[in-house]
Amino acid sequence: MKVKTIKLLSAEKENFKLFKLKDDVTCKLEFTSNPMDGYSVKYCEKDLGTYSTDNLDLLILNFLQELAIYNNGNSKDVKSKLNNLIENKSIIINQQYPTIYKNSVLKYLLGLEDNIIRAASIGQNLTYQQLADAIGVSESSLRSSVSTNKVSKQVEKSIEMYLKVLRLEKELEKANTIKAVLKSWLE
Repeated sequence: MKVKTIKLLSAEKENFKLFKLKDDVTCKLEFTSNPMDGYSVKYCEKDLGTYSTDNLDLLILNFLQELAIYNNGNSKDVKSKLNNLIENKSIIINQQYPTIYKNSVLKYLLGLEDNIIRAASIGQNLTYQQLADAIGVSESSLRSSVSTNKVSKQVEKSIEMYLKVLRLEKELEKANTIKAVLKSWLE
């Protein structure tokens, strides 16, 4: 019986094995926990190494930021995009981020997705139907725009405005929370 030898690397940026993203839609990036060895990283079933860390979220964030740089993407927005993917806060300490990323999500996170429809639906966790309803177009026209990669200026502007409204609503919600806290302190 053969025993697999694992090279355990510390979760430092210079130890990450980086790769160019493939166009294969079935590829995914996976961070798998192994209590004895650390976290193994795979892309398209190819082993990228095993890393030791006590903070999986930091490993994922640093890995994706370095991957964005390596693939000529935008490393500055990775953290905010990752935070948008979190639906509910995890009860597990240091594990908020997902551990499996489909290729389309990876391209979005790394700033490589140039189709605003795909990026908006991934970023806001919406189906094309939900996005179409939000901006007032039919789902079929939205899907057609995605498949042909030809997005009209009207649809592009509608999505930009929709995303801006969502950001402003979040800011307003935070401001109202602060206002309520201050009001309760003053009473």
